[in-house]
Amino acid sequence: MGKKLFMVISALLATANCCFASGLTFQIIQHNDSLNEVCESAMVIEDEMLNYFFNSGYIVTNAPASVSSSIEMDDKLWKVAVNEAAGGSADVFVQVHLYFNENAGESSKVSLGLIDKISWKAQAIKSGRILEESSMKVKKPIGIDTEQNVRLFAGQFASHLKEVLKKK
Repeated sequence: MGKKLFMVISALLATANCCFASGLTFQIIQHNDSLNEVCESAMVIEDEMLNYFFNSGYIVTNAPASVSSSIEMDDKLWKVAVNEAAGGSADVFVQVHLYFNENAGESSKVSLGLIDKISWKAQAIKSGRILEESSMKVKKPIGIDTEQNVRLFAGQFASHLKEVLKKK
């Protein structure tokens, strides 16, 4: 009887732990006049962020990555994605803007060197409070620029966002 009771209590605790996971929805917005479709570097960043937050215990979803060429398009994408996040019971929505340089249109390679700047805005869904809105220049890697550089950068960025979310 003791083993069965222990197993039932363990299962209930594991289930209860899942009930308190935070929900996060994010969206990647790509900026570059020479790119009409979302490029592989942006998709790698999206993939790495999904994996990072999932492995950190978040219920994570993403709005489709999109290309934007104007502030008006950014605002439209923001409104649509925030409404979808709220409908999906997310606690936080984060929109990430990747600003690619002119060389991005010429290269199909996944490379951190193609990204000049990143900006982001994180909002608590229920309260509407902005948790963080910031930007930074992307440091160019020294040596060979590979997909691993992009994944490392995305993981570090996701780690920063996780710290922001802990403070909410």
